[in-house]
Formats: sequence, C-alpha cells, structure tokens
Amino acid sequence: MKKNTEPMAPEQLYHIYNRGINRTKIFKEYRNYRFFLRKYQKYICPIADTYAYCLLGNHFHFLVKIKTANEIFEHKKIKTEQREHYDLSRLIATQFGILFNCYAQAFNKTNDRTGGLFENPFRRVLVKDEVYFTQLIKYLHFNPENHGIVHDFRQYKNSSYYDISTMKKSFVDKKSVLNYFGGMDEFKQFHTTAVEEKNIISLLLE
Repeated sequence: MKKNTEPMAPEQLYHIYNRGINRTKIFKEYRNYRFFLRKYQKYICPIADTYAYCLLGNHFHFLVKIKTANEIFEHKKIKTEQREHYDLSRLIATQFGILFNCYAQAFNKTNDRTGGLFENPFRRVLVKDEVYFTQLIKYLHFNPENHGIVHDFRQYKNSSYYDISTMKKSFVDKKSVLNYFGGMDEFKQFHTTAVEEKNIISLLLE
C-alpha cells in the first residue's frame, strides 16, 4: 500500500494503518488486543470517532473521523487565547504517537524486548469518497479471513464487525455506521461478498 504521511486535519476521515517492524507480531495474546483497545479508547477516542477497526497479529487498521478543532483543543485543555499558536495536525499525530509508545513500552516489558515495535511513521490515507469508505469497511472486516486467521470473518472478535453485528458495547460509532448502510440487515448484506485487496490498493493510488 502507498504510504501517506500528509498532515491530518479536523473533521476529515482517515484510514489509519500500521504494522510491526520487520512484520514482527505486535499482538501475541488475547490480552494484548484488549490492552491496545483500552489505550486506544483513552488516547484516540477523545479526538476521533471510530467507524471500523481490525487488529491482527502483526498489523492493524482503523477508519476514523477526526473531531472538530474545538473538541481537540478542549481535550488537550488548551485555552482559547493560546489556540492560534498550536499546529493541529501535530497535536493529532502526537496523540496517535502517545498511543503507540504507551503500548510498545508495555509490550516490550511483558515480552522482555527493547527498541521500536511499530513502523514509523504510521500510515494514514484521507478517505475522499463514498466508494472508498464502504469498500474500506468491508476490507477491514474481511481481513482475518483473507489472511487465513479464521474461516469466517464474522466470528473474529478483534474487529468492529463483531462489535456492530452483535451490538456489543463498544467505542465504535455503531449508530452512524448502521445509519449509513440503512440498518443492520443492509449492513450484513453488504458483507456477503468480499472485497479484493487490489481494489483497495487502486483506490489508495487514485
């Protein structure tokens, strides 16, 4: 996939993805997935709404919409008179960096390792149109099946498909996603056919 490190802006949709250095595993146990998502909720949910995600052994994907500038400034407790001096794109990227550093430190300590865990910089692609948005959601959800991790992606518990389809309590904005597709039946119907990775790559390169 094409790397894209352009500055991130408020109120924009992004496909956030990354993997371990040299494709090393970043999630070895079930508790690793849960810990990562807890830290994600702590550091990213205050600055972005999440529409879809998928965590796999050596990489992850998120589809997010960055919140408004005011919401980000308020979360960072930056006073109104000081806001013009801040680079919002840097604030947003830093928040993701805090998440990755926090997780890497805990992972290294648990696994008796040192050094970086994730490739740097993390990848992000601006989601510009409806086709990419819908196909990306499907692509993320089919990832565990496409990688041979499970036979049926619907049973994989480390993705937003499971959260949405079971209406499990989650940080994912399930209501917005289901409203976008027209309801649960339409959401599930959309996932009855897979999306090929080459189609996602072609959209990334447009």
